[in-house]
Formats: sequence, C-alpha cells, structure tokens
Amino acid sequence: MNIDDFDAYKDQCLEEISSLQKTFIELYDLNSYENWFYDHDIGAFHFYSEDGRNLYFKYIDVGSFSSRRNTWMWSWFNKTTPRHVSKGLEKVQAFGNAHGFLPLTEGFHGQSDEYMGWALTAIAATLISGIGVYRIPHEHQYIYFIFTNELTQEEHEALVEQKNQQRQVECGEHGTRTRAAFVCQHLGTDTNVGFYEAFESDPDIAPEDDYQAWCDACELERRKEGEWNEKSEAFAQIRIVCDECFFEIKRNNSR
Repeated sequence: MNIDDFDAYKDQCLEEISSLQKTFIELYDLNSYENWFYDHDIGAFHFYSEDGRNLYFKYIDVGSFSSRRNTWMWSWFNKTTPRHVSKGLEKVQAFGNAHGFLPLTEGFHGQSDEYMGWALTAIAATLISGIGVYRIPHEHQYIYFIFTNELTQEEHEALVEQKNQQRQVECGEHGTRTRAAFVCQHLGTDTNVGFYEAFESDPDIAPEDDYQAWCDACELERRKEGEWNEKSEAFAQIRIVCDECFFEIKRNNSR
C-alpha cells in the first residue's frame, strides 16, 4: 500500500479498528452496561449497569460530528474542549503533515459525515494505539472517543478526589465549599431571569457532573445556534459560584 494514499490508509485503519473493536466489546462485555458518563475534568469514561457493575477507562476526545451542519471538528481545534483530553492527537497531526493528509491537519471540515467521523477516529486510534473506540450522542452531535487504558475503581476514585480538591470554591457568603457550580453571567441571587439546568439538581443528592445553569436569554441563544458553541458560550459568559449560591439562584430564578 502507498502510505501517501489517504483513502487506502483510511480503509486499512477502519478494517483494523473493526477487528479490534469486536475484541474490545467482547472482552469487557460492553453491551451489557446500560448507562455511561464521561468526565472531561479527569478524562475518564464510566460505564455502569443496573446490577451495580462499573467499568472505567481513560480516554482521548477525538472530535465531534454535527448532524445538523454536516461538519467535523477535531477536539484540538475546539476551544471548549480541555487540552488534556485531546493530548495525544498531536501524533495524528504530525503524521498528517508528514504525508500531506489534510483531513488530519485541518481542524474543521465544512463537509463531512458520520462515516468520516469513524474513519478519522480509526486513524487516530491506530496511531495512538488505543484499546477501543466509542461514540456518544450529544444533542445533534456525535462525540468520538478513543479509550487508552482501563482504570480500576480505586484509580478512578483517586482522580475524582483530586478533581474535587482542585474544585474548592472560596465564596464570600458561604466560605470554603467543596463543590463548584457554573452559571451564566445573567443569573444571580437577586435576579429573576428564568432558570435552565443541564440536569435536574437536588441539594440532597451529590451529582456526578457539575451543576450548570443558564437563563431564558441564554436558552434562546443556545436554541438559535442549535447547540452550545463559541457564539452562544460567549453570550453566556459562564462564571463559577459555590453550590449554596447555585441553589439560592435556582430558587429565585425558577419560573
């Protein structure tokens, strides 16, 4: 095979990953897990089942495909993706530069499809020596991941604990709090501008993800854009508050 032939190389990687993925799914009985959760803060993916089983992997966020706009964006090009979860993709860029493969070096593809998303993920997984790949839906997007290694429950808990220690919030009203929350610039404890949140929050139940909320105006902007993107996030200007402030904001702004 001519290594300078992108289509031939792409097809070879897809074939290799297809075989690898079959082994990966069988080895971990992946299809028996009903639920999943990924945490960009620690770069860990969590599969969990109704019968109490858990499975953890470290991952690399490869990129996302928008089914609304038929576009692909590499995670290293996405300003909202933390740099540590795209670490490793520099190998893909270097390979693309060495062989003149523009799909591996251009951060945004204006015309793409789901198949190309899998193809680029397969190439990245081959170059990075991933143990498996995965894709999840997110609104009208698909996000593609490469799993690099399995984590024990103890290793996962240590990463979560480290994150929690780093996420301490010094609040002028409530002192040092161990859980941060993220709200748009328009939400405050003395406002009444509507309240939307990423998931139904309860002060008596500790969530796996961070509390996140935004107002009516930000929701309109998000819907207009069709997603959270650079423009809608610039409008929201997300800021950090403590969990106590978050629930006070929720009480005062919910309609």
